[in-house]
Amino acid sequence: MSTDVGPTIALVTGTSALVSGATGFLGGHLLAKLREKGFQVRALARQTSDIAGLVHSGVDISEGDISDRQSLQRAMAGQQLVFHTAGKVSDWGSRQEFWQANVQGTANVINACRDAGVKRLIHVSSLTVLGLPRSGTRVDEKTPCADSMRDFYTSSKIAGEKLVREAHGRGGLETVVIRPGVIWGPGDTTIFPRLAALLRRRRLVFVGRAANHLGLSHLENLSHGLILAALTPPAAGQIYHMTDGEEVTARAAFCALAAALGVAPPRFALPFPVVYFLAALLELIARLKNTSAPPALSRYGVRLVACDCRYDISKAQNELGYRPSVTFRQGIAALIPRAARNHE
Repeated sequence: MSTDVGPTIALVTGTSALVSGATGFLGGHLLAKLREKGFQVRALARQTSDIAGLVHSGVDISEGDISDRQSLQRAMAGQQLVFHTAGKVSDWGSRQEFWQANVQGTANVINACRDAGVKRLIHVSSLTVLGLPRSGTRVDEKTPCADSMRDFYTSSKIAGEKLVREAHGRGGLETVVIRPGVIWGPGDTTIFPRLAALLRRRRLVFVGRAANHLGLSHLENLSHGLILAALTPPAAGQIYHMTDGEEVTARAAFCALAAALGVAPPRFALPFPVVYFLAALLELIARLKNTSAPPALSRYGVRLVACDCRYDISKAQNELGYRPSVTFRQGIAALIPRAARNHE
C-alpha cells in the first residue's frame, strides 16, 4: 500500500514542525511520518510521558505541556509549523478536565504560536462537533456544529475549534482545522481495547440493526492528510473532513474486529434506547463509586457506535489531493498480529 503524499513533500525537506501530544496515538505516528518526509521535527512531551521511543529515535524533545505557557514558548521557538494533536480524548471525565485540555490548552497553543511567529497551526478537531447524527444524511464542512451538546468532550471540541478558526489571520498566523472520525489503527489504547474486552467476554451487542455508517479515520490516512493540510497554501483558514472514504457499517466493523481477535461476533441486538439506558446506569454506578476508570459502556460511546452519517471528504480530495491509501480491509489485517499478542 502506498503512503506517499505526493511530489510536494519532496520540496519541504528541512521545514521545522512541532507536534503537540507527540507521545500519543496520533501524535507519535504523525511525528514518525514527518521525519520520513524530511521535516525537522520537535516533539512536545510531558515530563510524565513515556519518551523512551522518542529518545531512541533521536528526535528533538521539548519537555512541556499545553497547560504550561512558558514551556510552549520554548517548544515553538524557531518552528514554522505546529500540529496540535494533544488534548483529552475520552468519554469519561469532568467538565473541568475536558475544558482545561481542549479549550484552555488550545488557547495556550494559539497564543504561543503567535508569540513565536509560527506560520501555520494545523489543529486536530473531531467530526463529533457535528453532533453524531443518526439520520444517515451526508454532511460536509458547511454543516453547522451541534447546538445541543450532551457530553463534555463534544462541547470542549466545539469551543476549541472555534478558538482556532477565530485565530486565523491574526498576528500573521494561518490556521487549518482537520476533523477526523474515529481514529483507529495499530497502537490504539482507548477504543479498541474496550471493544476487544467486550467482544472477548461476549458482552458486546449490536445497537439496533447496526446498519449505520461509521466515520473512521485510519492513523496512516489521517497523518497523510495532516501533512497535506500543512503544505497546501490555499488550505489556510479552511476546515476539512478526513475519513477513510469508505461506507463501513457498525455490523461490519464489529464482525471484522471479532474475526481479528479470533472470537465470535456479537450474538444479540438491542434497540438504541435500551442500550443508552444501560450506559446511563453504568455511568451512574461508576460515579457513585467515584471511580476514575470509565465504565464498560458510556452514553457517548453508544451514540458514537450508533451514529449514522456519511461524511463528505470531497473538499479535502479536491483542494488537498487527499487520497486515503489504507482501506478498511487492509487496516483490519494489520490489527490481527497485535490483537493476537494482546490476547496472550
